[in-house]
Amino acid sequence: MGGQLRECQAELTRVLQDHALVSYGIAHDLRAPLRAIEGFAAMLDAHSGDALDATGRDHLARIRAAAARMAGLIDALQALSRASHDHLDIHDIDASLLADWALVELRDAEPARAVEASVQPGIRVRADERQLKQLFDHLLHNAWKFSAGRDAVRIVIDAERDGDIVRIHVRDQGSGFEPRHAGRAFEPFQRMHGPDEGGGHGLGLAIAQRIAARLGGRIDVDTVIGEGSVFHVELPASDGARPS
Repeated sequence: MGGQLRECQAELTRVLQDHALVSYGIAHDLRAPLRAIEGFAAMLDAHSGDALDATGRDHLARIRAAAARMAGLIDALQALSRASHDHLDIHDIDASLLADWALVELRDAEPARAVEASVQPGIRVRADERQLKQLFDHLLHNAWKFSAGRDAVRIVIDAERDGDIVRIHVRDQGSGFEPRHAGRAFEPFQRMHGPDEGGGHGLGLAIAQRIAARLGGRIDVDTVIGEGSVFHVELPASDGARPS
């Protein structure tokens, strides 16, 4: 029985390694033609852009925008693969500091946007620091993106501890989405909003869910159209200070 278990574990390891190599190879091979498209489009814009009519400039802008979207999709696919396969360094983490860090980066990227955000201090969990930062990146980018059109981005992050679990709540007052689709929100390529509403590649929440699962936790969402969403992240608690 022990021999069969070791064989199964070895086969699983091999399959995961093959999957990671295939994902890396696909991403690497896709980037080369993508760089060529973007490079030649940039040269055309620089050297001949003024000679193009309005239609030509529009077509060129669409080419460059499509190349940027493709690059973002490749990055997201690699992030999804890393969330599943990267080595984890689990130790006690101050999740509040990571959430603050993610918010600072969003503010720096769009300094003109009004932001009302608060993060409860002292939220401590057992996690991999790099992976948990990525989880916050995706959840907060989601809240940020779907607060477009509001007078301010409003985000509140708080938590409570229940035994060996910490429940972290990421609350926004963005556009929300149809609650009956909440179960599909964490599936890859499921877009709760169309492109005209700010919808992206549909991988951000899938990456966040994959990270939470690998850290020994889970994630779900409560949402109301026009009022916003609350993402609930459960993670193993640290032995440090408890959220009040």
